[in-house]
This record gives sequence, C-alpha cells and structure tokens, in this order.
Amino acid sequence: MSKLLVTLPVVLFLASPLAMAQSTSQGATEVIIKGVLRPKPAENIPPPPLELFVQTPRVEHIALSADGSRFAFVTRKGGLRLLTTYNVNDASDRSIRLSEDPLSAIAWLDNDHIMLSDTQTGIRGTCPAGAVHTLKTAQAVSDYSYIIVEPISDRLGMDNGAAGRAANLGKIIALTPPACADYGVRSQDAASIVDLRNSTSISLGDKMVGDYNHLPLGLPKPVMIDGKMQLAGGFLELRDKSIAGQVAQRVYLWRVDPDTGLGRMIDDGGGDLDRLGRYVDDWLVDSAGQPLARAHYSYLDTTFRIEMKKDGRWKPVLTRKIESKQGTVAPLLVGLGRDGVSLLILDMVHSPDGSRRFHYYELSADGKLSEALDSGDATRDRPIFHPETGALAGLEHDGERTTYTFFDPDLAEYYRLAIEAAPGKAVRVAAMARDPHQMILFAQGSDDTGAWHYFDFVAGKRVDIGQQYPSVPPEWVASQRPVRYKAADGLEIGGLLTLPSQGEATKRALIVLPHDGPLAHDARGFNWLAQVLASRGYLVLQPNYRGSDGYGLPLTEAGYGQWSGRMLSDMDDGVRYLTQQGIIDPKRVCIIGQGYGGYAALRGADGDGPYRCAVAINGISDPGDYAANMKKYAPADDMAGLMADAKQSRAFRTDPASPELLGRYFGNATPSSIMATSIQVPTLLVHGERDKVVPPDQSRTLRDGGQKTGQAISYVELPDCDHDLSTEGCRLGAAQAVVDFLALNNPAK
Repeated sequence: MSKLLVTLPVVLFLASPLAMAQSTSQGATEVIIKGVLRPKPAENIPPPPLELFVQTPRVEHIALSADGSRFAFVTRKGGLRLLTTYNVNDASDRSIRLSEDPLSAIAWLDNDHIMLSDTQTGIRGTCPAGAVHTLKTAQAVSDYSYIIVEPISDRLGMDNGAAGRAANLGKIIALTPPACADYGVRSQDAASIVDLRNSTSISLGDKMVGDYNHLPLGLPKPVMIDGKMQLAGGFLELRDKSIAGQVAQRVYLWRVDPDTGLGRMIDDGGGDLDRLGRYVDDWLVDSAGQPLARAHYSYLDTTFRIEMKKDGRWKPVLTRKIESKQGTVAPLLVGLGRDGVSLLILDMVHSPDGSRRFHYYELSADGKLSEALDSGDATRDRPIFHPETGALAGLEHDGERTTYTFFDPDLAEYYRLAIEAAPGKAVRVAAMARDPHQMILFAQGSDDTGAWHYFDFVAGKRVDIGQQYPSVPPEWVASQRPVRYKAADGLEIGGLLTLPSQGEATKRALIVLPHDGPLAHDARGFNWLAQVLASRGYLVLQPNYRGSDGYGLPLTEAGYGQWSGRMLSDMDDGVRYLTQQGIIDPKRVCIIGQGYGGYAALRGADGDGPYRCAVAINGISDPGDYAANMKKYAPADDMAGLMADAKQSRAFRTDPASPELLGRYFGNATPSSIMATSIQVPTLLVHGERDKVVPPDQSRTLRDGGQKTGQAISYVELPDCDHDLSTEGCRLGAAQAVVDFLALNNPAK
C-alpha cells in the first residue's frame, strides 16, 4: 500500500515580525555557551500548571541558507504557526503565517525561496497506486509549451520513413500494460515553494503538465540552469491507466521554475519511448541539472539496473534480477561517494539468521562495490554530504546522544568546534551553509530544555535563536542523568533518570516510563511526560530495554523473540537497581507507557512485579490484532520494512511497525492478549479516539472486560487525538488524567 499524502502548509498572510533571535559578535573563533546556576524551588512552592509542560517545541523545523546569511524556522506565537526568517547581516526578521497541514522539513532554495515539504513512503513498482491526491491547487494548467518533447523518430531510433514510423508505433500501441510488480520503496513528497519577496506560495507539481498532477519523488535539487535557479528531480505522474503499454504512473526527470511551478522535461539521453519495457524511476543530477546516474526496472525480464553516464551513453554498473520469492529489492541511489565520483547506495543483505540488514556502499563506474561503510545497520545512520562538493563526508548516528563518524577531515574539524562550543552539553549540528564554518546548532544539557544557536566560527559570531521550551520556568526543568545497570542475565541496559527539582532524590516514588516501538530509544532531551511527572515529585526511569536501537545491533537483536519476555524484565531490573542505590521507595513504584510501553505497563499490572499501579496510553493489549492492523498500512509484501526519513531526502529508516520486524520481536508465536482478569493493581487506560496505530478498541475491550469482572480498570478517551498525542490539548488531557490517577494510587509524598 502506498502511503500518499500531498497536502502541505501554504502561506495564508503576512504576520508581524517575530522578535526571537538576538545577535552577538565576539572576537574569538570559539564561542562558549556558559551555564547559569539555577535555584531549586522551595518545598512549599506549588508546581507550575501542566499546560506549560505540554506545549509544542519553540522551533518545529529549521534551515540555513547556502550562503549562511539567513536562517528560517517554523514556530508558533499567539496560536499561529509561523515561518520566520532572520538575516544575520542586518538582524532583520519577518514572519509569514502557515496553515496547519503536515510538514516534515523546510529548506532554502536561494535567498528568495523556501521549500516546505511533507515526506511519505511509497512503493517502487509498476502497479497503479490509485491514490487520491489533494494538492492545494488541484487543477494543473494545460500548457504543453513548457515541455521539451523530442521528435518521435529520434526517441524511437527510427529512420525518417513514414512506413517505418507507423510500423513501430503500431507495435507500441499493441502492447499490453506490464504486470503489477513491486521492487522496493521510495520517498514521495508533497512540496510547496514560498516566495519571500511577495509572501506567496505554489504547490510543486500541479502546474507542470496539463493532464496530470505530479508528485516529487525525493525532494528536487536546486540547480543553476542558464543563470537561473531551477529545481531538478524525478516527478511521478498521478494517473491510474496505462498508455501505450507503459506503466500507469510514469516517472520523468524535470526542471521546474520555482516562481511559476512550470517545468521542462530534462532529456537524460535515454529518450522517453526508449523506456519500452523499462521503467526509469530515479536520477542523480549535478549542479547544472545534468543526469549523473539513473535507476530503472525492466518489467520484461524483471531486472533492475543502476546506470552511469560514460561518453554520453548510459552504462550499467549494477544489475540485479528481482526475485520476489527470495525477497530481493532494488538498492537506493543516495548520493555521491567519498571521492565525489562514485555513487553511494543503500542496499539490503540477508544476515545468516535470515533477517534483513541494510548497509551503505560505494559503487564505482566500473561496477565495483566497496565494503560496507557503516558498522551495523545503515538505517540507524544518516549520511552527511559536504555542502560544497556533494561528496559523502561522514555519518550521523542516532542514539542516547547524537554521535558522528567522518571521512572528511576538514568537516570533522568544523564539527569538533561545534561540539566543543557547548562543553558538557549534547550538541547536534542541525544545518550547515555551503561554507561549513557557518552552522546552526542545537545544544542541550541535563538541566535545560535545549536551545538553538547560529555560529560563524571564522567571524566569531553567534546568534542565540531561542530556547526550545521557553514556557517552562528554568528552575522547574528537571535534570536528566544517564544510568546503566545489569539485567538479570548480565546484559547491560542503558537509560535515563529524571530527578525532580524539589527536594533530594532519596526514597522517592518512582515512575518507570518505557518507550514505544519497541524499535526506538529514549534520547537525552526534554520529554514532556517525564517532566510533568518530575514536576509532581516523581523520580522517572526511562529504560532503553533490549530491543531498543541507538546502542548497537547486539542490544537490538537481544530483543528478538522477547516481546513478552526479557524486554519486560529489563524494566523490572531497573527498579531493583534503583532500590539497591537507595534513591527510591520500592513500595511506591508505578509503570506508565505508550504503545508498546503501554503493553509493558499492562503486563506489569499482573501483580507479580514491583508495580503498585499502571497506566497504558494508547497501549497494545492484543498483539495479534495490532500486527494485523499494521499490515493494512505496510508497503506491499513488506518491502524490506523501510520508511522514508522525513529529516533528509534519500535517507531511509527502519519502519518500527513493519510486520516483518514485528515478527522478529514476537518470535515463534504471537504473544497472547492481555485479559482483564490478569489486571491485579489499579490501572488507567488512556486512548486517543483517532489512534490508527493502536485502535482505541484495544483499550475499550479491556475496559469492558474489567467492568464485567470487577477489576480496578478506569478509562479515559481523548477526543480527536492520534497515537502520538501530537496536539497540546491531547497531551494536556493525558497529563491531567495521569496526574489525577497517581495522586490516588501512588502519591509522590
């Protein structure tokens, strides 16, 4: 099933400037962000309202212009969603109001244009998608004068004779559409271009050709063509019927004018009707928009190829027979390799245990593959490309804190400066100019909510963009500490411990807060629910139990087959460790979780563990039904369990809801459902009415069973709320229900 969503935030009107960024100049190359000593609130001071902890982050998305002179971010003020731009040179700023449509990323195209995008996962294949698209301006103009069309004789390689042309055309028309087949996944994007000069926007893809709307496949690249910035990339025709035996939804390489949205097809040298029996669906282009590499699938012999240009002709450098029964998939073109000439690809391999793993490889022009460039599974990493050359410069690793591996020593030095700019803090490079000495950093410590900063390391200039959660009083931000402990079988488990601001951290009531997933991890940073609980006096443990990612493959794979086994006991072992340390009261421990964490909470409510109460937020009570529901949203035949990475075009992440991946965690048998009769301690179920990941019936059924058997199960349903509780109202409703429940069943004092 193709996940297609093509609505995007559009400009509504010009709003008043948002005074958020303040600039300071300093003479030193390295700028140090100094910490401030915060007083602790006195014991008799009541905590701040819950509303302050559930507000959205100050900066939703951020980007830096190529010349480093401007940055832009999406934020909120007075209930409005705003796109704010800031000029570093003259300290001027302006804001434009945005709609509430989904938004994955923003990017500068040049100093006059910003692209807003929403990225979803789609299927690479020949099947009609049948997608219902809702581009903001749905009717494309019928203007073929903007399309370069080669003479048909040139494209067919025919002579100029009328008889020859007619014969070949007859063969084409007589062809039947190709058989429906899938051979991989791809990212597909809805995108809007904001023109900052007049505060207007256009939807990318809906004005390119008269008969069909188009959808960008991966975000198009800004390139210079004839002295003007254009966007170059592959676009998918949104249609359901085959024409002349070709696939129903064809992909072409386009150059698009960001001012008008009108485009011209780029001739990749292979021709259009040269695709007879083949489906070209991806390209890499250079800074002038010229194709460097392309990928295509031959549906006559089910063969996939990656080709590179040599002497003006396409030369195959990788060929693979697609065997659906063997689970082979097409590798993904990611970018240029370390030398700026070879290709970086993401490819799948089958490990000895039968599971699928992904690695980054360099593919040279003579068809040679390098060794894997990543140490574990590439879907845990993001490639870093040099902003000037486009060559692979390093890898970014997700984990408890962001870490980096570099192949480019110069870029490594700039990142070193960035990390050392905030000693004692976790620093992430969020954006970089073409000249990498200009960066935007996000720095957060154990005692603050994090802050955004612009740095120019050569000029010694810094702009403090703002705190991420400015509504939370600094003295009430609970401190966060990493913790390590041994599970019962000796496996080391990492986690985070959040300590209340008031009083000493001894003999405290404890909340165990396991993350959703289970293929996920809790990272250092502001967690709204952990902060809510700490503000009410609780110590909070967020265990990164076995099965979590971010700590290497061994810990992840240790969770396979342990959905209802040692993944759960890892959480109990954390309670025992903190008891041994003397910082908690073992008689006042509750467990609260969301999604899989909610399943863990319900299993912890059986009375055999260390918990006196439990809360499941959008929790899983029936794993079998949950797995069946996930199959409705999974790509066809679970194409490798990948999902498009919203943070970076052409990057992909492991889909935590992949049925194939769920099977690894389940083991040989699907875990049994949780019955109301197994609930032995007071339990609260909180569920969003619009949760499509874990439907609310999973909680309603358990509630109904509790009413029949007399179990202490209470239920709160949150109207118009999704699985992630993505709005402030949903988070506030959940927070209030949890705090009220804990006050009755596990008082902090």
